[in-house]
Amino acid sequence: MAVVTYKCPNCGGALEFNADSQDWKCEFCLSNFNNEEIKAFEDKLNLNNDSFEQHTTEEDAEFAEKARVYICKSCGAEIVTDDTTAATFCYYCHNPAIIPGQLSGEYKPAKVIPFKFKKEAARDMFIKWCKRKPLLSRQFISSSQLELLSGIYIPFWLFDCDTRGRIIAEGRKVRSWVSGDKKYTETKYYDITRAATANFNGIPADGSKKADDSLMETLEPYDYSQMVDFSMSYLSGYMAEKYDVDKKDVFGRISERVNEYTSTLLRNTIQGYSSVSMRNSNIDIYKSKATYVLLPAWIFTYNYKGKTYVFAMNGQTGKIAGRLPISKARMAAWFGAISGVVFSILSIGGMLL
Repeated sequence: MAVVTYKCPNCGGALEFNADSQDWKCEFCLSNFNNEEIKAFEDKLNLNNDSFEQHTTEEDAEFAEKARVYICKSCGAEIVTDDTTAATFCYYCHNPAIIPGQLSGEYKPAKVIPFKFKKEAARDMFIKWCKRKPLLSRQFISSSQLELLSGIYIPFWLFDCDTRGRIIAEGRKVRSWVSGDKKYTETKYYDITRAATANFNGIPADGSKKADDSLMETLEPYDYSQMVDFSMSYLSGYMAEKYDVDKKDVFGRISERVNEYTSTLLRNTIQGYSSVSMRNSNIDIYKSKATYVLLPAWIFTYNYKGKTYVFAMNGQTGKIAGRLPISKARMAAWFGAISGVVFSILSIGGMLL
């Protein structure tokens, strides 16, 4: 299985996808190439080059099963990855390395959304976001830590679902009035039934065991109008994973979301009652289709006092999510400052009184 680096035809330097200009740039001679030119380069690439070798070892059964070792085309160094990595970097010459065999056959994505933010922009947005968190450890945004920020194409399944839904509820209308010195209340009860069909398009579920499902959902939504046909050239300069959770295995998560969406749609049609109680809900997904795609995210993993914290940013929209570590020292100082201000205000108020 070969490792591929997209080379500049002018100087031989490594090409990387430029999120700002949406083209490919050579950092050595500063040449730029558009999508049509890159496709022409791809046609000339021999992805079955015999000069690349894949090595395995029998010393460790787990390593032999999960690890993959490739040869960097630029410097000859060995690149070690796991069995889901589809694009990475050479740790020695820092050239991007794409492993095409990982994204072939059933593992070839149909679509991809290219990155819209370069690492520098992602880092600046992250720092700005963190500055709004007064209890955050200062070490969290140190230069050495921010070097760990990685652009990764996450494997996703996008589901189109046709559903039938039916809910049964009880509605109550309450009317009160006063006659003389007495107050009267009248409550009327109504049986309510709602039924409808609904079509949902592009419901996402990540197909990676490494990705935190709830964190990935927090990054939504992605703008699917900017999705393009998959080409390995978009991976150049970024990391990428292939799916290791099949569409059948994520369907349970999709089903839960569809049930929630459909029930909410039906529930929102019930209006004009003082209160409503749900009695029964039946949602049936009678048709579904899954499309395998890669979606961009900037990921930052941070270990703080024995705990792992993960920050993520939508690589297309810039939406940020994550659970951040709280510095106890800064928390004490912050609350101490607030207490001091409150005490001063109360003292002044007491003097005035």
